[in-house]
Amino acid sequence: MVYGPDGGLSTVPEPRLTLTLTGRHVGPLDTHVTDRGGYRSADSFALSHPGTWTVRATIRVSELDQVTVLSAPVRVTR
Repeated sequence: MVYGPDGGLSTVPEPRLTLTLTGRHVGPLDTHVTDRGGYRSADSFALSHPGTWTVRATIRVSELDQVTVLSAPVRVTR
């Protein structure tokens, strides 16, 4: 969920979710988030290597600007 300046829910026109494996110089890989009518999801996504990936959620805040609202490590094992 994304909250606006008034604390209420805000519509996000173009969310983007990417994954990067910095140690192997892979990414950022785009997950192709799709609008499902009330929520957004990615059908599936395969990662090529095990390791600690960085997931980033980015939203467009204007016609020219975007902001990363989440950056977190995700451990992937085989």
